[in-house]
Amino acid sequence: MFEKSILVVDDDSTVLMVLERILSDEFKVYTADSGEKGIEVYEQHRPDIILADYMMPKMNGFEMMDRLHEKFGRGIFTIFMTANDQEDTEMQVYKHGALAFLRKPVKAEELLNTIRSSMNKLEEMRKNTSH
Repeated sequence: MFEKSILVVDDDSTVLMVLERILSDEFKVYTADSGEKGIEVYEQHRPDIILADYMMPKMNGFEMMDRLHEKFGRGIFTIFMTANDQEDTEMQVYKHGALAFLRKPVKAEELLNTIRSSMNKLEEMRKNTSH
């Protein structure tokens, strides 16, 4: 039914529920409530994009991505979101290879536009590498 899939990783169950509701009309949505669970769900389903909270207990979003990159290579695409407003956070996000960065609270339209645009970038990259 859905062509594209997304894994949402956030330690706040309310945020997970809201994001799943926003995204599920357009995408197959998988959820995980921790970095550890995010790795497990990624292994099982290999979604097109991961939407991950940066600040989570035990394993933050960067640590989760570092582990995924070690295990599966660099071809994992992420959009990070955070309520952290420190100036260097955005720079750190892009250093970790993120496609985009969203500040919480995320507005539904901004979220959908960012994910659509990121999915389009991915499609272009895949077309260019398959030639």
